[in-house]
Amino acid sequence: KPRDQTIAEKFNTYRFADYKESVIELLQRVCTVSVETMAIIGEMP
Repeated sequence: KPRDQTIAEKFNTYRFADYKESVIELLQRVCTVSVETMAIIGEMP
């Protein structure tokens, strides 16, 4: 949390709850791509 009160008031408005669904979706995509990449690498000679 910012120590400067002005910065805290103007820029510290991020709340994880507001972006929870988006973050979960992005993590799912990253995991899917990682698993698929490992499968492709595993099939390489």
